[in-house]
Amino acid sequence: MKYPRLPEKLDLRKKLMAQDIADIQQAYAEAMPFPTKSEVMKRRHAGLETLSESQWIAEIMEMYQVSYHTVYYWTHDEYRDEKMLKNAKAHGKTKDLEDYEAHRANEIRARARRMKLHPDLGDYHAVQSATNEKRSQRHTCKGRPLDQWS
Repeated sequence: MKYPRLPEKLDLRKKLMAQDIADIQQAYAEAMPFPTKSEVMKRRHAGLETLSESQWIAEIMEMYQVSYHTVYYWTHDEYRDEKMLKNAKAHGKTKDLEDYEAHRANEIRARARRMKLHPDLGDYHAVQSATNEKRSQRHTCKGRPLDQWS
């Protein structure tokens, strides 16, 4: 099932260009260090205008029309490293072979557990794979015609 298209105003899956990223990182470096919550409250009591980190990110979100986490990703090195490692593990691109093998073993165990809980799941995946085949028109799956699986 495809997801419905979001209205342009709500669609925050925009791509940032390299220059945009550099500009955001430069602005973040200039705005650092952000005041703590108590400092923000003191300054506001004194009538001074001040931005907390979340308010600064909200301004950048509005300026570049991107999500909060996109700005956070490009301004926080630890968060970016964490997400890159997570994606590398998920896509099997991690350089640590032990880590990759552990990840694959966990995936295989989870798949076996799902198949045990739902025996028809294997047939469902086989039929789905056959109907999604793009190289040639499949007529059968596991020895039965595709129209008999429905």
